[in-house]
Amino acid sequence: MQFETKYRPQAMARFAGLSYVAYVALGLYISFGPAGQIFKAGVSAKTDFFFRTGLVAEMALYIFVVLSAAAMYGVLREVDRNLAFLAASCRLIEGAMGACFLLLKYAAFAALTRDDLAGGLTDADRQGLMMLFKHVHGSGLYFLMTVMGVGGAIYFWLFYRTRLIPHWLAAWGVFTYVLMIAIGAAVILFPLLKQWVMIAFLPGAAFELLAGLWLLFAGIDMRRHDGEGMAAG
Repeated sequence: MQFETKYRPQAMARFAGLSYVAYVALGLYISFGPAGQIFKAGVSAKTDFFFRTGLVAEMALYIFVVLSAAAMYGVLREVDRNLAFLAASCRLIEGAMGACFLLLKYAAFAALTRDDLAGGLTDADRQGLMMLFKHVHGSGLYFLMTVMGVGGAIYFWLFYRTRLIPHWLAAWGVFTYVLMIAIGAAVILFPLLKQWVMIAFLPGAAFELLAGLWLLFAGIDMRRHDGEGMAAG
């Protein structure tokens, strides 16, 4: 039992890393794969299967977001339980918001392709309804990005304080998530700025992939976890 307790934080760190890698890969498929391109161009019955793969990928992405939040809390709760709980709560809210946006995406798909659900609407009505759902889905992601940034910034601030992972990686994480907060809030206030969102998205994805690989393969510094690092919290 003592052996399991001692190595549980390391196992949680590696699981968090796996979750990070998984949801980054899924996010790239959703954004740049065939499903994402179909949603931008317009879904039709002919592209039904590819679009559904995107729905499954997005569902899996938010599942991994929730799993990573729980795993990171398991690693960092002994550093600062209150801040770790706050960060986990933000990432759980992110997952809940993502599930809502996923339903909006499916609603857009159903409005265009399901005659039994939208049979009384003209083609123009269906296109208009789909565009509305697409707009709400796309704009809503900036709210999600802001909440995600708060949770991520707190987690990696705790890593920075304790040096459970390299200082430079933790600092990069804090900067990345603060940038997400700033850009998400800026686009909500000034929608024309959305053309610059890739400034946060691509570096953020690169960081999360690297952080995920680090946690998955290198894990955390257990000497600091058991000694001076935990005392720093």
